[in-house]
Amino acid sequence: MKYRLDIAPRVNQEVATIYLYREKKQGKGSGVRFLNALNECYDLILANPYGCQIRKDPFRHVMLDRMKYRLVYKVEGQLVSVVQVRHTSRKVSKKFGP
Repeated sequence: MKYRLDIAPRVNQEVATIYLYREKKQGKGSGVRFLNALNECYDLILANPYGCQIRKDPFRHVMLDRMKYRLVYKVEGQLVSVVQVRHTSRKVSKKFGP
């Protein structure tokens, strides 16, 4: 089955903020490494959207490779909707789970 990826506008804003923060605070190239890990994560969930952990139904969580960021998404039919990208040190989300 082929899945489609839908990224919420809020997620794109979060990604831009994370990218700029990492480039400024952690050095040039750090933001690019984040984007590369995020794109790998997108590929992973499109290949097997049901393979990641459910934390709070219907939301699934997957960690970005070698980074302390978590991607939150849900699967509805052939649509994979990304609803949040967050650093794991942030306060736990009541809506999406820990």
